[in-house]
Amino acid sequence: MIRPQAVVLPILRAALPGVSVVSVLPDVDHRTYPLIYVRRQGGTRNPNLPRKHSRPAVELEVYSADGLIEAEELYDAAIEALYAAVANQTVVPNVGHLQSILDAHESTQTASEVRDTWKVTGKVGLGLRAA
Repeated sequence: MIRPQAVVLPILRAALPGVSVVSVLPDVDHRTYPLIYVRRQGGTRNPNLPRKHSRPAVELEVYSADGLIEAEELYDAAIEALYAAVANQTVVPNVGHLQSILDAHESTQTASEVRDTWKVTGKVGLGLRAA
């Protein structure tokens, strides 16, 4: 089974130049903004092809030092990049591709633990196919 981050991070990095896209949050003193933190939040595997197909739930945390509106717009841009990757069947070489996306929960403003930053969080369901 592939990690969803192995597909999602390269897609978002290509679509959003200048944005830090990570699966492990750097120490507060070493973060650069804007920043998108991608982490798995559960999901299932196809019982017939568990190494080939999975349906993970992924949380996106978007941080901005510029303002709440900028964080919301970046979240929307990230979701649009994932939808485009599904529509175009964008393949991450030697990893796999996104087969589907379900924007399960719209973005929500949440309290940022870092002073003078804004955070927007949302969850998406993905269909992944391994290479």
